Amino acid sequence: MKIKYIIGHWTAGNLKPSGLDLKSYQLLVDGEGCVHSGLAPGCTSSTGGMNSVTYNIACCGGLLSSALTKNQTEKFYMICAKKLKEYGLSAFSFYTHAEIGEMCRGYRLKQQGKSYDTKHQIITDLLPYNQWLYQNIGKIDLTRLPDFRGNAFETGDFIRTKIVWYLKKL
Repeated sequence: MKIKYIIGHWTAGNLKPSGLDLKSYQLLVDGEGCVHSGLAPGCTSSTGGMNSVTYNIACCGGLLSSALTKNQTEKFYMICAKKLKEYGLSAFSFYTHAEIGEMCRGYRLKQQGKSYDTKHQIITDLLPYNQWLYQNIGKIDLTRLPDFRGNAFETGDFIRTKIVWYLKKL
């Protein structure tokens, strides 16, 4: 199995991982910044249609009742940088689940002959279309961070900037 992308998520639950969370991602970062191991790559259902080529890292929490913490997100950026380096990938092989969802939305709109903001990639730029990709549409994972809020692509760019900083330190 060749890892091509690191996908960032949040669990939308509590700041500590649940049993289900541990079965849904490869790594999780809790609210205190502690890292928890989940399942091996290819053994989770984190990102529809992409699980055979992705390494999925989640921050525990993410909704207003359990907002992500600064300590947690900094550890998340660092862990993402380490995994990108481990797999020989650049920061531009990192995407948030929200970005994947927007790329899937773009693909659907393109297939329907509708216009879409073409400054952003569509999912088929990353991998061939498959029927499971559409289940990513509407995902909002990682659009609310302690130090940044934006749309899917703005937040992804912010995170990649943080990851690049950590990659330079490795």
